[in-house]
Amino acid sequence: MGMIQKAHDKKIIALCMMFVCCMTVLFEQRAYAAPGSDPVTLPGIQTFTKPDASAADDTFTYKLTAIETGNPMPAGSMGDVYTFTASGTGSMDIGPVTFTHVGMYHYEAAQSVPSPKTGYTYDTKVYTITVYINTALEADVIIQKEDGGKVDSMEFENRYAPLASDPSIMVDPPVKKTVSGSPGVDGTFTFKLEAEDRSNPMPVGSKDGVKRMTIIGPGEADFGTWSYTETGTYKYTVSEVDNGETGYTYDAAVYTITDSVTDTAGQLTVGRTVTNAANKQVDSYDFINKYHSAAGGSGPTGSGGKTGSTANGPKTGDDTMIEFYQTMLFIGGIVLMALVVYRIMNRKRVPDALHPRYRSGWR
Repeated sequence: MGMIQKAHDKKIIALCMMFVCCMTVLFEQRAYAAPGSDPVTLPGIQTFTKPDASAADDTFTYKLTAIETGNPMPAGSMGDVYTFTASGTGSMDIGPVTFTHVGMYHYEAAQSVPSPKTGYTYDTKVYTITVYINTALEADVIIQKEDGGKVDSMEFENRYAPLASDPSIMVDPPVKKTVSGSPGVDGTFTFKLEAEDRSNPMPVGSKDGVKRMTIIGPGEADFGTWSYTETGTYKYTVSEVDNGETGYTYDAAVYTITDSVTDTAGQLTVGRTVTNAANKQVDSYDFINKYHSAAGGSGPTGSGGKTGSTANGPKTGDDTMIEFYQTMLFIGGIVLMALVVYRIMNRKRVPDALHPRYRSGWR
């Protein structure tokens, strides 16, 4: 009887062990041996802006890093780091990632900039990603910014704008003022730098696309330099302003400045040419003013007049003729006085010679 009981107990134990094994197999299949969750994609957006249609590089590199070693990663990962690129503006979703175990998984996503390029501004945000996987292998994804705020997707904003041109290396030809003649007092002369487009960059002190400066007497000065922030072609003119100084003929020369601004590896550079009215390239703006004395007045202004004015005084050479006439009149006056004196003296002698006493010889 005892042996029968022992055999019966063994059967019960065997059945229990089989039941436990079956339940273990079934549980493993439910919780861990499933083919995996639906693929999880981590949403992201990249925005890239640039000032024009230049050939700036618009491809940027990102990294998804697993916080816990062995976390599921997208295909192509190197261990716990997944590196990928995104171009232009648009979606940059990360994944897919398949999870096969219940649990909580943490990641970080950020932009990778090993060698920053000139002219680029990179987004430095770091996002924390938490993925919850429940027993049904359903995923719940939470994305947080550095301040802990939750967002629907990762957003990275990158910009490109070449550095402004360096005004310290801009070619700045001087205005050279020359005065011919001998004015008693130095005149004040005004010169004007004018932009073809009023929105063009200008030096300090400009207003509405115009910069004025003065030079007293002969000498030279410059308008100053400025900086460009966009590529393109910019034009200006340099000329003298007629201030109406008495006795001066103003120079009507007009010079043209052409600045070609280009993007050189993220730095704007300026190529400048200065040409005169004959379209010949020059190194300076040369202006010559002629002075005519008030006494003489030769040239287009007349006797000490302004440019373009009409003089009412004698024309060139009249002063010499006046002096000649004055001399001749003076000499004529002396001769006339001599003749008058001679005639008076001659009248006194003629009657005495005709007196009867002289005719009869008595006195």
